[in-house]
Amino acid sequence: MDFRRLEHFVAVAEELNFTRAAARLHIVQSGVSSSIKALERDLGLALFVRTTQHVELTPAGHALLHQARRILDDVAAARQELARIRSGLTGTLNLGILYGYAPTGIATHLARFRAGHPQVAIHLQGTGAHDLADHAQRLHDGDLDLAFLLVTSALPGLVLHPIGTETILLACHPGHPLAGRDTVGLAELNAENTIDFPLTWGVRSAVDAAYAAAGLKRRVTFEMNDLSTILDLVRHGLGVAFVPGFLARDASGVRFLRVRDLPAEFEVALAASASRPLGPVSHAFLETVLRPGS
Repeated sequence: MDFRRLEHFVAVAEELNFTRAAARLHIVQSGVSSSIKALERDLGLALFVRTTQHVELTPAGHALLHQARRILDDVAAARQELARIRSGLTGTLNLGILYGYAPTGIATHLARFRAGHPQVAIHLQGTGAHDLADHAQRLHDGDLDLAFLLVTSALPGLVLHPIGTETILLACHPGHPLAGRDTVGLAELNAENTIDFPLTWGVRSAVDAAYAAAGLKRRVTFEMNDLSTILDLVRHGLGVAFVPGFLARDASGVRFLRVRDLPAEFEVALAASASRPLGPVSHAFLETVLRPGS
């Protein structure tokens, strides 16, 4: 089978439009149409229902799409491996990182990997620190090869490689009545205005779960997806905030307390899709991160 035809098929299946698929593939539309017709002829089945208004996958098209993606992933991995054998590791690493957060030396890992594999192109795609849903979906879709995540539990469909741990602390204004203490309990915070992350973020999920387990409710007055802004709001006395512990190392003008009713730590992990095999480039980066002493 001509792999180019499979690539053309996947593009049309994802775009559901021959014109957009042709633009994505950088070929003329007639070339895409001819390729799809040839593929349908080889298979003896119609893959699309075409009308003047829209394009839809047939049942056969739906069945082929999953297999075609897997085949193309395998072909891409094979090509990367052959290229590595021929002239050293080459290819692209699509890596998910976290805006405003660099757990356990991400920059160091990247520098070591680049030094060992200078021909690999590294594309970094960021999301809010702890926004699990975004990176998990990108890993599932194949837009990311690997992603750094902060997690509090197992995530369906992902393989997690632990690389460290982090704490959750309560941040408050230095003039806050709690500022002179080292620890605080959740029940003591019921009346506090809380500045928090969006619902999909790992720290927010962990804190919400702790409140639910304790049968407590809290008042979230601000939701922000930016760590520096959250700290700035705390500095202005607009509320308290549950934040990752690494902030305590560098943040000024804020007091940090341990919370007795929260898990002491949560996990920093390098995540991969459970349904997609790692290619040579991704595997090499994972080895770099997990290597003892790295």
